[in-house]
Amino acid sequence: MLIPPRVHDPVVAPQQYAVVLVSEEQLNELMHRPPMRHVNRSSALDVQMRRQTLKRRTAAAAVFLLVLAGALVWFLAPQPAMASMFPWSGSPKVSTVSTGASFSVTFASLDSGDGAGLAAAHVRGFGLPAFTRRSPGKRQVYQAMVGPYASLDEAERAQSRLGRMGYRGARLFVDESLRGASQADVSVDLGQQNVAVLLVGAPDRLSFVLELPSEPRQVTTRRSPESTLDVDVSPMPSAIRPQQWSVPEGVHLLHMAAIEGLSAPGGGQFLRARLTLPEFAKANVRTEDRRVYVDLTWPVVEEDVRAPRRPAPEAPGGGDRGSGIGDRGPRIGDQGSAIGRQEEQYREAIAPVHQRITEVRPFLLSAAQSGTVEVLTALDQTLAELESSLAAMRVPASAAGQHQLLLSATRAARAGLEPGFSGDRVAHQQQALAMFDGAMAPPATPVPH
Repeated sequence: MLIPPRVHDPVVAPQQYAVVLVSEEQLNELMHRPPMRHVNRSSALDVQMRRQTLKRRTAAAAVFLLVLAGALVWFLAPQPAMASMFPWSGSPKVSTVSTGASFSVTFASLDSGDGAGLAAAHVRGFGLPAFTRRSPGKRQVYQAMVGPYASLDEAERAQSRLGRMGYRGARLFVDESLRGASQADVSVDLGQQNVAVLLVGAPDRLSFVLELPSEPRQVTTRRSPESTLDVDVSPMPSAIRPQQWSVPEGVHLLHMAAIEGLSAPGGGQFLRARLTLPEFAKANVRTEDRRVYVDLTWPVVEEDVRAPRRPAPEAPGGGDRGSGIGDRGPRIGDQGSAIGRQEEQYREAIAPVHQRITEVRPFLLSAAQSGTVEVLTALDQTLAELESSLAAMRVPASAAGQHQLLLSATRAARAGLEPGFSGDRVAHQQQALAMFDGAMAPPATPVPH
């Protein structure tokens, strides 16, 4: 079978166009337009580059002029003027005074602040730096303490001295409240010698300590109205370089401290320590061998319980003193007579108690050593009767401190007689006996420092 050949559709070629590329000038010629004038042939990139170049040149010129002006000032201006221009070119930074732990001795713990104050006054009469504080524990008691000291040896010597006075239960107390404060090199070069300063803390007080190469012969103090305290110590073996210190943050009883060496009028050298204090701070200076202590304390207003209160003066022109509008109550003479009668009655009432305590006290140590229950019970009954008598007495203001100390001593002795007492009975009774001595002795007048 014959297959006819396939007939293909005719292909029609698309239309083709010629493309002619002409420039702008040739187009202008074809269109018969006048040629355009180029106002700015530079591109935007060229303008930006020229702007950056101009800024760099301007900055370089300014730096050059500044360096040139600084060089002229450096070579032409005097040195004092230059020093005043730069604050860091003045005096060096003031360092912080070195701090450390303090050592004190607790020799009495009482329930009354008056009793503790009287015990401290009794010890101060023997030349020891005694003070009182309220314990921070849950059961607050009033403690009589001696110190503070910068070394353990000084505190142990004070503890031994208190033991010879009868306070055999005295114990050491360490205060580290300033140990972690900022430290600084505080040595002052004296050739082969050395002077050091130290700041130590104690309960409610602060002590600035001067450690000298030898024991001073003379120490004088002078406080100015500007709240500065000058402490002059002599003699010194050689000149001392002036030095100044600040205090650690949180210290409020001292602002600044400085030392310097001065020439004495008769020859030789002496040291002057100048302390800047707040107006309210109280200062006391004492010496311990080669150390000079400046004890700074907060102001404490305490009523003198050993002296009767002064009666209020009668207003002048009060009219009839017997009665009526001009009567202001008992006259001064009557008040003095009443106080005198009250003191006389108290002396008569307290005398048998003192006598009974004198009779009982030899048995306190023997009972503490033997520990016999019968003896402890008998002594406790006797002391209980004395305690009741003391608590029922009417005490004049002039004897309030001693009376409270006597009552505290009686209670302390009874506590040491309890069968369940777990401490050292002998040491406890020795402390109670020392408190009896202080309560029954005439009021001691503190030695001024």
